[in-house]
Amino acid sequence: MRGRANLYDFGVILLLIFGGCCSNALTLELTTRQLPASGTLLTLAQFLATTLIALFGELERRSVYGWPVLWIRKPGVPLRRWLVQVVLYFITSILNNEAFAFHIPMSVHIVFRSGGMLVNMILGYTVSGKRYSLLQLASVMLVTLGVIVATLSAAMPSASGPQTHHPMSDYMTGVTLLSLALLTSGCMGLFQEQTYAKYGRDHWHEALFYSHLFSLPLFVLQLKSLRQQITNANQTPPEWIGMCKSCEALGFYIPSYYTKLALNVFTQLLCINGVNRLTSRVSSLSVSLILVVRKAVSLLVSVVLLNHQTGSISLWSGAAAVLVGTLGYTYGGLQNSVRPAKAKRT
Repeated sequence: MRGRANLYDFGVILLLIFGGCCSNALTLELTTRQLPASGTLLTLAQFLATTLIALFGELERRSVYGWPVLWIRKPGVPLRRWLVQVVLYFITSILNNEAFAFHIPMSVHIVFRSGGMLVNMILGYTVSGKRYSLLQLASVMLVTLGVIVATLSAAMPSASGPQTHHPMSDYMTGVTLLSLALLTSGCMGLFQEQTYAKYGRDHWHEALFYSHLFSLPLFVLQLKSLRQQITNANQTPPEWIGMCKSCEALGFYIPSYYTKLALNVFTQLLCINGVNRLTSRVSSLSVSLILVVRKAVSLLVSVVLLNHQTGSISLWSGAAAVLVGTLGYTYGGLQNSVRPAKAKRT
C-alpha cells in the first residue's frame, strides 16, 4: 500500500510539473504576445496570488483573550535576511518579464534562463571559496556556449516562420535585461544558500511567503508603468466568460488579456507546488533531470505547437548544449560531494 501511495504521489508531482510548468510557459507566451509591455502587471499578479496561497501555510491558531484566532506563525529566520532576498527576487522577476517588451522570443527566454551557471560559479568561487571539478567547468562552458548560440539564432532571420523585423537595438536591450536578471538571480541564490546553511532547509515555504509578501510594496516604484499597463489590458478585445452568449445572466465579458493572465497565474501556482514537492522527495540529480526534460518539452511546445515552426539548427543546438551541460554540472557536483564522504569513512 505504501508503494502504491508513493507511486501515486510521484505521479501527481510529475503531472504538476509537466502539466503546470509547461502550461505556464504556454500561457506566459500567449499573455506577453498579446501585450508584450505588460511585465510589471504580470509580475504583480503572480506575486499577489503566490502570497495569498503561501499565507495559508504560515497561519496557526492562537488564543487572544480566550478567543481562538488565526495568526502568522513566528518566522524561523530573521526577517532582515529575507529583506535582501526580497529586493533581489523583485528585480529578477521584473527584468525577466520586462524583457518580452523587447521582442525576446519565448524559446530564447527558456534557454537563456537556464544559463545562470556561469554567474553562480563565479560568485561561488569569489564569495564562498568553492572549488569546482573539471567536469563542472566544462559543463558551464557548454551551457554558456549554448545560450550564446541560441540567443544569436533568434537575432537572425528565420526561414521556418513569419518574418518579423525589429530593431537590433531592441533585441539587444532585451538580452541585456535577461543578463542582468541572471546576475541578480545568482546573487539571490548565493544569499539563499547562506541562509539555509545557517538556519536549515526547512524554511523554503517561509521564504516563498515572505519573498513575495515583502515585494508587494515595491510595486509602488512602478506605479506609473503599472497604470499604463492596466489601461492597455482593459482595452484588449472582450471575451465571454460563461455558459452561453445569448444568456446574459449566465456569464459576462472581460478584457481577453485577463483570462490569459489568470491562466498564467494558476499554472504558475501548480508549477511551484510540483517543484517544491519534487525537491523534498528525490535527489538533486533527479530534480535536475526532470526539470531539464520539462524545459525541453516547454521549448517544443513554444516552437512547434504554438508558433508552428521547426526552429533553426542554431536554436536546437544551443538548447541541446544547455540541457547536456546542466546535467553534467549537476552530476559533477554530486561526485564532488560523494568523494569527501568516502574519504571520511576511510
